[in-house]
Amino acid sequence: MQQVGNLNNVFQKRLIRPEYAQTQGYPYGAVLDVSLRNADGSFRKPLSTDSSPLARSADAFTLQNGLVPGTVVVKGAGEGIVVASGANAAEQPFGLLGNWVGGTFDDLKSNNEVGVWRGVDSTYVLLAPAFDDTGLAAAYASATPGNPVKLYAGTDGRLVANASPGNRIVVAHLLERISSAQIRIDLKV
Repeated sequence: MQQVGNLNNVFQKRLIRPEYAQTQGYPYGAVLDVSLRNADGSFRKPLSTDSSPLARSADAFTLQNGLVPGTVVVKGAGEGIVVASGANAAEQPFGLLGNWVGGTFDDLKSNNEVGVWRGVDSTYVLLAPAFDDTGLAAAYASATPGNPVKLYAGTDGRLVANASPGNRIVVAHLLERISSAQIRIDLKV
C-alpha cells in the first residue's frame, strides 16, 4: 500500500497494475539489499560505477530521486533484492519491484521490506516511466502471431525491447503497446 507522507503525492498513480494475477501472479516479500542504503539509512541509487553486488554499466533509472514500481530486480543474498544491471547475459531476473523506493514517492521510509511481483503467465499493465519505450512501437508493429515482442532487463533496470548488448533472459512478453505511456505485459519470471 502506498503511504502518502506528502499531500502533493495523493494523486500519484501506481505504475504497475496486476490484471490476471489472482492465481498466476503474487507479490513476493523481499528485503532491499544493503547496497541500496547509505550509512545514515537513506536510499542510495545504484550507480554506473558500482561493482558490487552487481557490476553496472549505467545508473539505475529513478523518478523524483527514487526507484519506480516495475523496475526489474534480481535476487541477492538471503531474501535481498538488487536492481537488475541488464549487462550480464546470465543475470537471472527475479521479478518486478512493487514499491516506490526512496525519493519523493517513497513507500518504505526507513523500512527495507518490499514486494516483488512474480508469476509466470500473470499479466500486468505498466505505466511510463516503468519501462523504456525506445524502439517498442516498431517492435510491436512488426510482431506476428506466435512471435511476441520479448522484453528484457535494461541497463537502467527498466524493461526494454532490445537485449543487445546485455541481458538475454526474457522477463516478459509484450501483449499490447497501448500507447507510449502504457503497455500490457505477460510476465515470464
